[in-house]
Amino acid sequence: MKHLKIGYWPLSPNLSSPGDRRRLIFWANARGHTVVTSRDQSVDVIVASENSDFNSPYFSQMKVPIIFDLIDAYLSPLNPYDDFLRGLAKRIAGQISGSIKPFSQHVIDFCSNSSAVICSSVEQEEIIRLHNNNTHVILDSHEEIPFLNPGNSRVLKSEKCRILWEGLPATIGGVKSISSILSEVSKTTALSLDFVTNEKYFQFLNKYIERNTFDLLKKNLDQLTNLANIIPWTPSALVKSAKDSDIAVIPIDLSVPMQRLKPENRLLIMWRLGLPCLTSPSPAYSRVSRDAGVSTTCGTLEEWFEKLNRLLSDSDFAFSEIQAGQIYLRKNHERSHLLNRWDKAFESVMG
Repeated sequence: MKHLKIGYWPLSPNLSSPGDRRRLIFWANARGHTVVTSRDQSVDVIVASENSDFNSPYFSQMKVPIIFDLIDAYLSPLNPYDDFLRGLAKRIAGQISGSIKPFSQHVIDFCSNSSAVICSSVEQEEIIRLHNNNTHVILDSHEEIPFLNPGNSRVLKSEKCRILWEGLPATIGGVKSISSILSEVSKTTALSLDFVTNEKYFQFLNKYIERNTFDLLKKNLDQLTNLANIIPWTPSALVKSAKDSDIAVIPIDLSVPMQRLKPENRLLIMWRLGLPCLTSPSPAYSRVSRDAGVSTTCGTLEEWFEKLNRLLSDSDFAFSEIQAGQIYLRKNHERSHLLNRWDKAFESVMG
């Protein structure tokens, strides 16, 4: 493929968002393409993110192919009320122009009008293909996270158990679903709950009403709050926390479509860091756990309790879970596989 000049409507102004740096920017830097974010330059192709103004004349005036990088499950809103309010709020805030309508309808229209759509899971692809047949599944690059051997994690090397949770504050609510289990475990095992995340977050549209993440933890952990630590997210802080931890957990609220249909990125990162991990049985986590041959997902509180205790009491089992996960990573998520998927997506619209 020739050197491309790519017009990009990013998720973050400085391209610091994981959805920017781990996706298009990763590929463009690896392949030697140029990415520009100003909308007054001629380009060969446009990549639109979820933060784009889908109705901007920029997309039609440039007269070049458009690739829509649709990371999240906006085509599966929580309910019609929530969907309409999101569209209204984005219109009032000036993030999107045109008529007022449910946000998912904006997304559907843009999917239909795009030359290709990229998503982050096969579960999302099934929905998107109803509106665009040229759909490509591409996970994030995790190259900024080192690949640690299982021996680098502590796996029960002290009497105190450290449990790691990593992610954005928007997904912390899932911890509430297992707070009773963590409380039960804490009666016999000294626990420390490390949350590697942002110390603050915006409650609306990632821009309005700033909140403290620790207040969110208090709401979801209740009496366990005194066991929780917030560690500001950086790659180095995540690596250090993983080395100090015994196990990782990814509980999610499956009643929220945006959470239920998230891809497997967080689980793959935990395996990459050499940690055994337990998750809720979302479609993506269930699929990956089955393919990797591990016992990761927990469908009931009883399963959470049993599997957590087994990982904490049986280091050989914990080691085998990590090994199986890392074998899956090496087989399915090598750098070349990821780059080739991006190549194919762009080749599909560049003639």
